[in-house]
Amino acid sequence: MKLHPRLLLLCTAALLLAGCEIDIQAGKGSVSIKSSPDRVDVLVNGTPQGTTPAVINGLAAGDYLVELRKEGYEPAYKSISLLEGQQMDLDLQMKKTTGLLLVDSNPQGADVLVNGISKGNTPLLVTDLPLGSYTLEFRSATQLPRTMEAELVDRTPVHVLAELISNTAQLTVTSEPDGAEVRLNGVLQGTTPVTLDEVIAGESDLKVSRRGYKPFIQRMVFEATKPYEVHAQLEGLPSGLTVITTPEGARILIDNKPVGESPVTVSDLADGAHTVTASLDGYATATRTINLEPDINDSVDFSLVKNSGTLVIDTEPANVQIYVDGKLLTTTQPKGGSDTISQPVRITLRSDVEHTIQLVREGFVSQTARVQTEVDQVVARHEVLKRIFVYDTKIVTDSEIIKCRIEYRLPNGNIYYERYPGVFDTAKAADIRDVQPISLDDESNREARRLIDLNKQAVPQQ
Repeated sequence: MKLHPRLLLLCTAALLLAGCEIDIQAGKGSVSIKSSPDRVDVLVNGTPQGTTPAVINGLAAGDYLVELRKEGYEPAYKSISLLEGQQMDLDLQMKKTTGLLLVDSNPQGADVLVNGISKGNTPLLVTDLPLGSYTLEFRSATQLPRTMEAELVDRTPVHVLAELISNTAQLTVTSEPDGAEVRLNGVLQGTTPVTLDEVIAGESDLKVSRRGYKPFIQRMVFEATKPYEVHAQLEGLPSGLTVITTPEGARILIDNKPVGESPVTVSDLADGAHTVTASLDGYATATRTINLEPDINDSVDFSLVKNSGTLVIDTEPANVQIYVDGKLLTTTQPKGGSDTISQPVRITLRSDVEHTIQLVREGFVSQTARVQTEVDQVVARHEVLKRIFVYDTKIVTDSEIIKCRIEYRLPNGNIYYERYPGVFDTAKAADIRDVQPISLDDESNREARRLIDLNKQAVPQQ
């Protein structure tokens, strides 16, 4: 079949056009772009190309700058060199835009919490906060706390200045006679007359003391920004030496001779050097040498340092003797009218050594434990003593001879007994032919005798 010349021309033109299209696409590359977060604007060499995830086709070989933009995030850039026909995958991470927060206070040095997280002391620059609203808390030992708000909208620095209100009072202390030591909550503040400009608001213990005089002690409640004045009229002590301790009740020895419990005054001491020792359970023993002058009232004041923790112990059963480092300290008492378990016992233990705790009760296996505490630490122990099993009865039945420990006899003649430690059974009256006692010397009680002897050896010699 012959084609019409015009139709042949049209077909030829169509083939030529198709060939041109193939030449145009040949050698073109593409870039597939993902991002975190997604749905961000994509620009290639400054020309918008939609949002991620995006595939950009028809790129000739060459250099391109890929740019990602999204509100609230810093722009992300990636330079690429695309080869002829290359297909490239990009996965770009964007950082949230952070603001600049400059925080200061008057006075400076306050701790700053941003949404509850401490960022340091004023003045400070915070650069890691995403854009948004924040609550700032200012805290200082000598100023009242204050809360402020800040809004970060872009990279423009936001300046927050907190004017803090003083949380301290002023205290002036004088005394008669002057030259007395002034302590606030046990901390030396100087000698009278003295003015303290930064006394924290709230309750405080004031102590004004001078050798030879009874200390002036007063509990005070301070309000912020208010001035206070205290004049301590010191009272001369009786002739001799007065020993005062904090806390009171310490055992006092002068030249190794007991003179009573603090506070105590001794009036028949000769002039010269004397060694004064104060000891109180749970506190480190303190010793000081005092030189007494003739006809002078003098005093010595010990602030005892706690060096102990507490052991709280209860036992099963009750009525257990507790020895601490070989010394009988106490016996546990029944709880709730039954000696199955004891009431807890509180024992003060020196904190810098390991203590040996021995638990002893007749008929039970003694126990030994070692305990060490930190200062002010409370250690709880629940100790269970194992009963020594002693055969006390032989029950003869038609079928067997039972060596056991009788638990109790029932009104119908049945006997409830313990055959082995923790194993109980009942002998029926109809089957019982004879019941005989078993002494501790019986061969069946060999182990019981051994444990009883060990118990006797375990009791510390007083």
